[in-house]
Amino acid sequence: MPLVRLDDEEDPVPNLAPMIDVILVLTIFFMCATKFTGDERTFDLDLPQAGGAAAVGGGRPEIVEVEASGAVRFAGETLEPESLAARLAAARTTQPDLSVMIRGERAVPHGRMAEIYEACRAAGVTHVAISVQPRSRGVTR
Repeated sequence: MPLVRLDDEEDPVPNLAPMIDVILVLTIFFMCATKFTGDERTFDLDLPQAGGAAAVGGGRPEIVEVEASGAVRFAGETLEPESLAARLAAARTTQPDLSVMIRGERAVPHGRMAEIYEACRAAGVTHVAISVQPRSRGVTR
């Protein structure tokens, strides 16, 4: 027994409200998802490649960028490793479980990266990760 009777002259039409609701929700989702990856695209760095990587636990990590020239950027400012340790320690006062993502170019010397690790350790940061690009299959460097 149909709940609504249609006249013989009236054609049935689909209800578009649920489809519009779904499209609106997807639009909001994709707008938010693109904002989350915005920090990773701030500077164009030539990242090293790795076979596998684990995600950083906890909240959103603070990003420290190291250029091939040796310049270090944190929160949009160019810093020295000594002042980086002080800035990270200050950030730890508001976020005790602070995690740091280090984005270093492929050409950064190991000694410079060791200075950055030491600055993180001196600031008391225990969750440190390195940002790398996934290695393409069949490509070795």
